[in-house]
Amino acid sequence: MNAAVVAAGGITVLAVLLFFEEGGVLTEAHVRARAHVLDAARWAFVIACSWVLIPLALSQPESLRAATVLSLAGLIVALMLLPLRWFVRLGGRGPTWELRRAKVEVAWLANKIRRHPGSVSSSRLQQSIDRVEALRTIQTSELCDLLIAEIDDLMAGTESWNEAGRRSIRIDSLSRKLWPGEMPPPDFDSAEATFRWKLYRTLGEMIEVGLQDPTPQSRAHFRKLMLSLEEFRREDTEAFIDDVEDSASIWLATRPAQPPWIASFDFGALGPKGLEEVRRIWGRDASLWGALLDDGDFVAIKEDLARRATSIRRTEDPAPEPREAVG
Repeated sequence: MNAAVVAAGGITVLAVLLFFEEGGVLTEAHVRARAHVLDAARWAFVIACSWVLIPLALSQPESLRAATVLSLAGLIVALMLLPLRWFVRLGGRGPTWELRRAKVEVAWLANKIRRHPGSVSSSRLQQSIDRVEALRTIQTSELCDLLIAEIDDLMAGTESWNEAGRRSIRIDSLSRKLWPGEMPPPDFDSAEATFRWKLYRTLGEMIEVGLQDPTPQSRAHFRKLMLSLEEFRREDTEAFIDDVEDSASIWLATRPAQPPWIASFDFGALGPKGLEEVRRIWGRDASLWGALLDDGDFVAIKEDLARRATSIRRTEDPAPEPREAVG
């Protein structure tokens, strides 16, 4: 019986040590309290099995003792080796941290669709929207709106160059407040990111004007935007700006009205190296992270989200049925 006490005591000490170690891991994973409870229940069961079953096994007749001890050892080891991720999945993470996982998923889906349009089904995108909506809290409401707006545009195939850029910057800013120290670093410091954002925004405004039916006023605005590109000329942007100006000048000189200047973000209009230059300057979302949005940017974000909210309400609220005339 002394051997049973030594064995059970050794397993108890090991179980307690592993329990505290796993508790730290679960805390870092930001799991819900029930995940801690499930893990504690696992180790409590291991300890109970050790103190109850080990003495019982050693008290068996010698002919059965070896097989019983081996079976018991297998059971205890199996319980001890249960993957910790099972308890994370069963217990779940806190809503804010589940939202972080959903945010990473949205970014992954967006990049996949941009590279290969049609590669993600509408049902898969709708599942992502439902997941984000289910995790909404007062603290994360704006971030949820921005994530859902991104998926909506991808589903509709109507993503705006500038709206996507503003959303990326704002999503990153909100994310760093929610999960400090957990976000990947931006590619550049704030000043450089802001410079790239302003150049990005100017190109986006030119794209938007170039999508409209040409009028004297829109052409004048387009020329003004084209001239403003000179503010961003430096060694690493010079070739890109030259290609934009050449392409824009040809488009402006075309009569009668031709198709949009740049449609569906086909940067082949900028020449054989157009897409390569766009990727070199803004190849990753992180190239814009940390950029300072101005008042106009924040107004544009609010107006975009307000339009979407109004559209959703109109869809959800059916129009009143016409009343029959009285008399």
